[in-house]
Amino acid sequence: MKISATLLLLIVFATARPQAPTFKKELPTIDPYIQQLMTEWEIAGSAVSIIYKDKVIFSKGFGYRDVANKLPVSTKTLFGIASNSKLFTSMAAAMLHEEKKLDLDKPVRTYMPELHFATGELDEKLTLRDMLSHRSGVPRWDGVWAGSGYTLQEILDRLQYMKPTLGFREGYLYNNNMYAAAGAVTAKVNGTTWEQLIQTKLFDPLEMKLSTFSFEDAAKKGEFAKDYLVGRVDKKLKEYEPDTHCPCWAPAAAIVSNVEELSNWIITQINGGKFKGKQVIPRNAIIETMKPNNITSKDMIYDEVFYGLYGMGRSTTDYKGHVLVSHGGVISGYRSTICMLPKDSIGIIVLTNTAKGTPMANAAVFGIVDRLLKLGDSPWTIKIKAEIAKQDKKTWREIDSLKSLKVKDTKPSHTLTDYVGTYEHKAYGKMIISLDGDHLRMKYRIWDEALEHFHYDQFWSTEHPDFTFNYALSVYKLHFGTNEAGNIDKIRTKVGGDPEVEFVRAKE
Repeated sequence: MKISATLLLLIVFATARPQAPTFKKELPTIDPYIQQLMTEWEIAGSAVSIIYKDKVIFSKGFGYRDVANKLPVSTKTLFGIASNSKLFTSMAAAMLHEEKKLDLDKPVRTYMPELHFATGELDEKLTLRDMLSHRSGVPRWDGVWAGSGYTLQEILDRLQYMKPTLGFREGYLYNNNMYAAAGAVTAKVNGTTWEQLIQTKLFDPLEMKLSTFSFEDAAKKGEFAKDYLVGRVDKKLKEYEPDTHCPCWAPAAAIVSNVEELSNWIITQINGGKFKGKQVIPRNAIIETMKPNNITSKDMIYDEVFYGLYGMGRSTTDYKGHVLVSHGGVISGYRSTICMLPKDSIGIIVLTNTAKGTPMANAAVFGIVDRLLKLGDSPWTIKIKAEIAKQDKKTWREIDSLKSLKVKDTKPSHTLTDYVGTYEHKAYGKMIISLDGDHLRMKYRIWDEALEHFHYDQFWSTEHPDFTFNYALSVYKLHFGTNEAGNIDKIRTKVGGDPEVEFVRAKE
């Protein structure tokens, strides 16, 4: 049998260029799936967008941005995207790198010599790439900024007190403060503020007109979603409090946006930096943010998801044989997941306004990928809830172990009035201990809590009814110490999950 040259060429061409998927059968399954997840995870409001190549193929709001007033979420509704802000900071740094205005691999103090870190090695060697890929060896120290009201400069001044717990470039330790500092460095190199840098290099050319850098500005600009949590004890949906966000870490977590404008952001990356035919972001800058610099996960929690690698502002893994690049975001009650499958030209954005939104957003992303690429539906809600239950059991076991250490029938070594005073730490500021009737109180930033005697000179703050014991932004166990004269003069404690530090009594 002979095949003509023309027919052979047609066969080769058709083989080399398969027909692009239309997802006509798959897209109708997305809406009911998200509705199902909203119920399963008790989510007040959410917005979801799906991008294929240079088009938005699905975009919809679900639930309410304001539950009490029954105001629905739309695709224009603004949510705090939290740590999904990090990729904007990393991308701006990579763009300046491409413009030869800075070098990601030169010591960061080349550009900001006034920065000082906790060790001489960090002062000498730490680069922007290290800061943006969480490989400084310095842990989170989130308690330094939480509820502080500090300015960005005040955070920079306190970096020198944030000691590492790993060797330099020894492993992955997520750090918002390093991102804040990296944003300050890129802004200085650019001769602007960080906000101006992001606005001019990314927001403006990507037509992100409603996106902004604070909750307050978002509320003025348009549909800003209120944020919620589900009470641990009463299981009721309620508005989130306390609000611990701080403008001091803007480059790490401040951006507020919606799925419409974030779709422009993802379209541009899927298309090598082009938006509406114009090269907005250099292709190499996008590649720089995706290069693996660190290992985020050495465990395969789920069979479907491979180990994780971190670039700058985003993680890369394998999901059922497909490259998946993503990042999550957590701020106040807002939760977000933004991902791309670069080899498949697919992007997915899930924004929520409820504290349970992280597992819902992850289940949404995985389930959408399953449906679009026909990978077989994994029962993601069941799998994620099982993992959460496992972690909760571990947490409560640790709490019970701590409580079991209590020595019964002990008394404080001093009268309660001797513990009263102001105690200070160079990074955290002031903690005030007062007497309230027959018990002590702790006032620290936005927290004002009663203290219960645990044993000897240890006091514990009252557990918040809506948070587990290790709620990351509270102080729980205070261990008072004495000086050589036997007077109470210090408090040893951990703020949230930070390393233990010592607050020293202020001189009167």
